[in-house]
Amino acid sequence: MVKPQHTRNPEFNERYYICRGTGKFYSNFNITVKYDKPITKSHLSIALRGLILQNSWFAQNFFKIANTDNEENNFHNWKVRVLDRIVFDDVVTYETIDKFDESTLEYLNEQTLPMNVQLPLWRIIVFEEKSSGDQLLSVYVDHSQYDGLSAVQFQKDLSKQLAGSVDDAEVKETLFDYVSDFDHLPSKLIPASEVVTDLYFPNYTRILNHYLGQYLPFYSKLSNWIYSSDDKLPFFQNPKPVTKNLTTKYKIMKFDSAKVDAITKFCRSKGITLTGYFDVYFIKALQETIFKAIDPQTQFKTNSYVAINGRRYYDDDIKNFKYGTMVCGNPVILPPINDDSVLTAMSDFHTQLQNDIKTKYGFKTIGMLQYANLSKFFNDKIGKIGGGRPTITISNLGKVADSNDTYRFKDMYFGANAGVLYNFVLNMTTVSSNEVTAVIGYLPEFESYTLGDKNAIDEFFNLFKSYINNGC
Repeated sequence: MVKPQHTRNPEFNERYYICRGTGKFYSNFNITVKYDKPITKSHLSIALRGLILQNSWFAQNFFKIANTDNEENNFHNWKVRVLDRIVFDDVVTYETIDKFDESTLEYLNEQTLPMNVQLPLWRIIVFEEKSSGDQLLSVYVDHSQYDGLSAVQFQKDLSKQLAGSVDDAEVKETLFDYVSDFDHLPSKLIPASEVVTDLYFPNYTRILNHYLGQYLPFYSKLSNWIYSSDDKLPFFQNPKPVTKNLTTKYKIMKFDSAKVDAITKFCRSKGITLTGYFDVYFIKALQETIFKAIDPQTQFKTNSYVAINGRRYYDDDIKNFKYGTMVCGNPVILPPINDDSVLTAMSDFHTQLQNDIKTKYGFKTIGMLQYANLSKFFNDKIGKIGGGRPTITISNLGKVADSNDTYRFKDMYFGANAGVLYNFVLNMTTVSSNEVTAVIGYLPEFESYTLGDKNAIDEFFNLFKSYINNGC
C-alpha cells in the first residue's frame, strides 16, 4: 500500500494531459538515440534501476478515483501516485528491424502509455538493425510527465548511469519495488512543474476576459471586433475536418556539420536564429507546394507554434528541475513569403518570438487551461475544419551535449504525434558532431495532393531541403 506522502493531486497542466491521453487525442513523443557502442540487456537493466532509484519521477502514474466521472470532475478525480513495482520486461522490449527509418517512427507513434495502471509513463524499445548490426534505443513518453528536453534528459541520465555502472551480465528483473526501495524515495512526492514557479500564472485582465466571454454571449464577438486586424488574408487551414485518427507520417532529413556551420554563421550575421531560418523556409516550401495544391488562388498567412523552454527564466534550482513539462508553444504569425521577403520574415519571426519570450505570453496562455472545461476543449475540435491547428509546430532542442565520454550519442531522432492537434511538426536535434537531424511529422491526407503530375508532399520535401541547403 502506497503511503499518503507518495500521492498527490494533479495540477492543471497534468489534468490537461490526463484528458488528452485517456481521451485518445494523442499517442506519445519519443527520443531515439544511436550510441557509439552497443548496450547489453543486463547493463541496461542495471542502469535503469539506478536511474529510478535516483529519481522517483520515473516510478509514478496517474490513477483515477473509483466510481467517479471525468467530465463531472473536470479531471480533478485523479491522483498522482508512486507505483508498487516496475519489472524490466514490462517496460523494455527488443525488436529487430531492417533499418531505422520513417516506418520505424510510424511504429513508435502507434504506441500509447495507459494511465490508471501499475506501469510508468515511459517505455523503451531497443531496435537492432539487420542491415548494419547497429542498435538504437528509443524512449517514448507521455507528455504529462515529460517535455522534449526532459525526454532528452532521460537519455542523458541513462547514458551517465551506463557509464557509471559495471555490467555483471545479470539482468535485474525488478527495477523498482515500493517496499524494498522505500528508503530511496523522497519524503513526499515531487510537485508538478507548473506549481514550482510563477511561469503559468495569467494576469487578472486575462482571467476577467475569460469569464466575461464565458458568461456574456456578445462579449467575445465585441472583443474580437475591437481587436481585429485589418489584415484580410486567411490563415491556412487543412480542408479535411479534424478526426481522432492519430496516424502520423514522417520524413527524416539530415544536415551535416559543414552545412550547419554555414547556416549558423549566416544566421548570426543577420541577427536571426537557426529555428527561424528553418521555420521560414518550411513555410515558403509549403506555400509553393501544399498550399498551391489545395488552393492555388489564395494567399495564406501562417501560424507557427514555436516551443519555448520555460527553464530559461530561472536560476539553477529551477533549471535543474529537468523533468516535468516546462515548455509552451508560442504563436508566430507571418504573411505570405516571397523571394524578396525571406530575410524580412526571418527577422519578423525573431522579433515576435523575443517579444513573447519577454512577456511569457505562451506560458500565460497555457495557464488559462486551469479555467477550461477540458473534455469540451478537445471534443470541440473534432469534426471542425481547421480545429485550431497551427500551420506548423516547431521544436528545436538545440545541441545536445553528451553526459559522459563513455557512452556518446552518434544520432538522435525526435518523433512526435501530429494527430488531433497539429498539421505539420518539425522537430530538430543537434548532436555533438554538429549534425542536425530534422524529423517532419505530418497528417496522412497531405500525401493525397498533386501538383500537375507530381506528388505535392514529395515536391515539398525536395524544395524545403533545397531552401535549407542553398538559402545561406
